[in-house]
Amino acid sequence: MLHPSLENLPNLIHEVYDLVSQVPEGMITTYGAVAKALGDPIAARFVGLAMSLNENVIQVPCRRVVRSDGKLGGYTSHRGVDEKIELLRSEGIRICNGRVVDMEPLLFDDFRSSMPLRRLRERQLALRKQVLIPTSDRQFDRVAGMDVSYDGDRAYASVVVAEAESGRVLESEVVESEAAFPYIPTYLAYRELPIISPLAESLVEGTVLVYDGNGLLHPERFGIASHAGLAFNVPTIGVAKRLLCGSVRCDASAEVELDGDVLGYALSNRGGAPIFVSPGHGVSARQALSIIRKVTKHRIPEPIRQAHKRANEARRSAINK
Repeated sequence: MLHPSLENLPNLIHEVYDLVSQVPEGMITTYGAVAKALGDPIAARFVGLAMSLNENVIQVPCRRVVRSDGKLGGYTSHRGVDEKIELLRSEGIRICNGRVVDMEPLLFDDFRSSMPLRRLRERQLALRKQVLIPTSDRQFDRVAGMDVSYDGDRAYASVVVAEAESGRVLESEVVESEAAFPYIPTYLAYRELPIISPLAESLVEGTVLVYDGNGLLHPERFGIASHAGLAFNVPTIGVAKRLLCGSVRCDASAEVELDGDVLGYALSNRGGAPIFVSPGHGVSARQALSIIRKVTKHRIPEPIRQAHKRANEARRSAINK
């Protein structure tokens, strides 16, 4: 059963099409303006993807969506951008050298929208208040790593459970499903957590979940590892390959600070590129670092590395069938 924060997710493709269908003849809009009407300008690249999948160019006039600098962008038809130019000119829009001329008076951004991405962000911010970071350590016998491999929207999720002290793999499982939510930066939890939900349900008491992504070490102090902890009611640790925010102290502690608070650690194995460890939920920052050190042989903690390997193997096996 899905956590309430992951239920009733909007169909963003349909939301984009509804917005674009509002653009009047003889006017244009931009990918960024449509994304803003969805509730977050960060979704501009997704808007472009949605346009490329549009099969009803009459009802959804994607020809009227251009880049913010007036360049036309792409057009999925047998004649491509040439057809887009022809159609826009037929509506009285002047095009020169692949760019809309005198663009500003033609811009439409008066969309009617329920702002679905804004509403999803509000869910995240409300849930953030429930994150618990204990000051004392807990006893964990098992460390579970999860990862998801994609073939388009087909998803292959894996969990690998290892002993906390030795790192010895105890069990693993792979599930296959369709990703119902698209990839949009900072909204990954809505795409990925419903996919891994069946695997999370199998975790037993005394297990800490290590996730490929951030916990507190996130601009909102609520990365995907924190969301996973609350959604599945398990202790979680975030392990990221790049630093989203904060700064690393240049001393032996390798603490990562943000606004004066220590939110995680940069951990480097044998002088290699670091990973960034932060508590997600139900684990202290110091214990998170200690656990990850025990289960890391290479750069990536072994449970995540093995889950990544198994998820990729499942994806390749399905493709080659």
